[in-house]
Amino acid sequence: MKFHTQLKAKDIFKFSLAYTYSGVQAILTIFMLGVGAYMIVHGIGQPEGQTNIIFGVVVIALFVVINPLMIYVKAKKQAIENPVYKNPTYYTLQDDGIFVELGEESATIEWIRVYKITHFMGLTLLYTGKQQAFVFPDYELGDDREKMLDYMKEHIKEARKKAAQTQADGGDISKYSKASTETEQAETEAETQVEASESEVQENSEGEK
Repeated sequence: MKFHTQLKAKDIFKFSLAYTYSGVQAILTIFMLGVGAYMIVHGIGQPEGQTNIIFGVVVIALFVVINPLMIYVKAKKQAIENPVYKNPTYYTLQDDGIFVELGEESATIEWIRVYKITHFMGLTLLYTGKQQAFVFPDYELGDDREKMLDYMKEHIKEARKKAAQTQADGGDISKYSKASTETEQAETEAETQVEASESEVQENSEGEK
């Protein structure tokens, strides 16, 4: 099965939101929104509660309006200026992994290297690390989306079972968990072209906070 993606500003924006408002950041955001709501409620009806109300509104606006708006501006700029987004990236689902082609660069991402698969706001995110992911918009996968997702999940599960069995048997798990040094270096060059811009989105998001 083969498909391609060419991310737009809205896709980069959604991916950045998924990263920004996840994990510890999600907890922090919920906490700050709670603080803002508390300040507003606490300030209502109080003789000098206007300051608390203003503070609460500012806090909520920062996380709900201002920060997402800044992220969108960055995403739109990257979609226009970053060469990675000017050409499509081609993916071929194979038994040994996902064959990725971007321009003249190519690499196979082994199934065991997939950290997790999640779905967020119309995007399927295939994580190869805690802060790195391939982004597959639903509209690019089309009607075969479910079929492709089932294929990926099945092969990821099978790769993990093989790796666990190899480890249990006292074998070398390295051949499942990572490529050889030479192969890994070649793959890294190709992966960098695909994932560098995504990491940049993440760094920009951290800078905005």
